[in-house]
Amino acid sequence: MSKLIEEDLDEITKRILHIGGLVETAIDRALVALLDRDRASAVSVVNGDSVVDNLENEVEEKCLSVLSLRAPVARDLRFICGMMKINSDLERMGDLAVNIAERAEVLAEVPPLPFRPDVSRMAAVVKRMVREGLDALVRRDAALALQVWKSDAETNRLYRELIGESIQFMRSHPERIGDVMHLVNALRNLERIADHATNIAEDVIFVVQGRIVRHHMVEFSEQQEAAQRAAGRP
Repeated sequence: MSKLIEEDLDEITKRILHIGGLVETAIDRALVALLDRDRASAVSVVNGDSVVDNLENEVEEKCLSVLSLRAPVARDLRFICGMMKINSDLERMGDLAVNIAERAEVLAEVPPLPFRPDVSRMAAVVKRMVREGLDALVRRDAALALQVWKSDAETNRLYRELIGESIQFMRSHPERIGDVMHLVNALRNLERIADHATNIAEDVIFVVQGRIVRHHMVEFSEQQEAAQRAAGRP
């Protein structure tokens, strides 16, 4: 039975990482569409969303099948529960990439807005969070997962700064309020992708350490830093 479960868990992991790769690509293309006013990239993201949706269902069905047929316990049970949560977060990230792409389609048809450098900085942080969250899953690396969670503060700071800039621009250019609101909507979806990346990081910690840290990440972070100091590490 243990070998059968091991094979099932390997298959689930491969499927999750496949979805993760598709979602990363969708996010990249959505951001290219937004930053470079590339309507073709936006259309490809919208058209590809059904693939992620179908794969999410397949992974959920596989997890439920393993739960019912193999009756996993302890670490294996924890792994499957964590994968089901990560599966859901990845699917939602794909939906948010579609939302960004749809806003990018609209913005590609109007004069450019003067926020590209700041949007690019925020996009780079979010893309790194998504990539490192998946890396943490592959490596079963709770420390890297914690770094992903910490990066969310930078995303939130950049998001607030961009919203402030957007408000100032709309005051000076009221004729472009509609265009700016499309950008703000895209930024909000980008910020939510970062939130889902932190969810994945929290679930990786659950899978690795068996600790439910959601809503308690500050305490967990402080404990990890104290442990590092006690071990003489910077």
